[in-house]
Amino acid sequence: MKNICGWICLLCLCFLSLQAQAGRKKVLEYPGFVWANTSEIEFKRMILTEEQTQVDAVMYGKPGTPLVISSQAMLKGANGAVARLREADKISIDGVTEPEVIGEDGRLEVTLSFAPLQSDVHEVDFVEPEMSWNIFGIQLSRKEPYIYVPNFLTSDTSMDSNELPEPGLSEGKAVVNGYILGYDSKMALLGELVYEDGFFPQPWTLPVKIRQDGSFHLETELYQPVLTSLKLGEATLSLFLVPDEELTVYIHLPRLSMSCSHLLGRHYEKKEKAWFDGAAETINRELSVGNKSALEAYQAVEKDLMERPEIAGKLKADSEKVKPVCERLLAASSLTSDDVKILRTLEFPEIRTYVETVAQALQLNAARVVSTKEAVVASLDTQVAGADILPRIIAPHKGRAILIDFWATWCGPCRKSMQVMLPLKKTLASKDIVYIYLTGPSSPESIWKAALSKMTGVHYRLTDAQWKYLCSSYGVTGIPAYLIISHDGKLQARYVGFPGVDVLQEDLLRAVEE
Repeated sequence: MKNICGWICLLCLCFLSLQAQAGRKKVLEYPGFVWANTSEIEFKRMILTEEQTQVDAVMYGKPGTPLVISSQAMLKGANGAVARLREADKISIDGVTEPEVIGEDGRLEVTLSFAPLQSDVHEVDFVEPEMSWNIFGIQLSRKEPYIYVPNFLTSDTSMDSNELPEPGLSEGKAVVNGYILGYDSKMALLGELVYEDGFFPQPWTLPVKIRQDGSFHLETELYQPVLTSLKLGEATLSLFLVPDEELTVYIHLPRLSMSCSHLLGRHYEKKEKAWFDGAAETINRELSVGNKSALEAYQAVEKDLMERPEIAGKLKADSEKVKPVCERLLAASSLTSDDVKILRTLEFPEIRTYVETVAQALQLNAARVVSTKEAVVASLDTQVAGADILPRIIAPHKGRAILIDFWATWCGPCRKSMQVMLPLKKTLASKDIVYIYLTGPSSPESIWKAALSKMTGVHYRLTDAQWKYLCSSYGVTGIPAYLIISHDGKLQARYVGFPGVDVLQEDLLRAVEE
């Protein structure tokens, strides 16, 4: 009888143990995530137990591509917990075993086994250092990542009455102010705006700098409204931009990211992924949920306008003239005298102004690149005065951090500080920084030009009035003196006297990154 009771107790304990283990097992189908920098691997299922964290993943790529993963791959929790890769099925760890390959359909399902995660971990990042794969904010407790969305974005109904933009040619600068909701600086997200203008032989790709708070600002020259692609890693948001108009966009990063994934795209393609204020709100809002009706309505009106007899023939003739000019301009970064003559014969001044503006930007950028290797002498019109002086000097370098150095050829401390700065300029060579040197009439022109041979950067020799105005306005009571301008054009720091290499390095890095 005692033996029977013992067996019953043992069976009860086993049953309770199995129940407890079953209770700790958690299965997550198609887990949501915040952002990924790769489309080569996606998580289809996660099974969390006390023994392991199993990930059923799908690998994507060109058929026949061998599948290898680093043994350093891991899942990282926000609380610092790390679950390292233990085993893998159908994918070789470090290439030690012969790997399987991507199938003819461009995909292959694999299984990864990681160490178990603590029960209090609610989201993890997947990190594969060898391939630089990162999937941020994989959800373990909810379907969609929680992102704070300001109430004014979801409650504002005034945008519904926004009219379509006026079609036709209208040269000007399109401005975009963006806010990425859900962004974290650890993502090191790289953005770019891509579009075609129909004249230059290849698409334009403009880098978009994401600040640490997730905001960004970009400007681009256009000659008519255009559909563009804002690329944030593997995610893409269509933006319809209008010349001489400003657009503000608030992007729900997780929804945008998941709408572009292989596994979650269908579920999120119709969900609201961004909110807009400003130019072409209706078109942009509809595009963000996969609706093109407003865009198609605009394109129909535009087509009708451009096909009118009094416009179509002239536009075709202008296009045939300007395309070879644009091709040469892209290769040489400047217009030839013959190109200038051709532009003067165009029927539409908007096209001529657009090409000339692009030419000026390309020329300035080429000079900036040269300035990192040698001295570039720049000139400022003597008529530029007062509050216009500094904005005119820094305008060609918008979007870049700027160090402005006030100096003179006769100033010993100035020359000494420039020599001390040489190693710093090499250290920061990969950063988007422009070095601008300003001097006045007290530096004889011949001596000034001779001194530039070893001074990389952009150099201005100002008039007496320009020099005195800047010194008075910015408290330059002695030289050398320095202004640090951040990439968004704001004055970040000012020094009279050399503050030291470490101080300038810290300021310049902050000016580039914040």
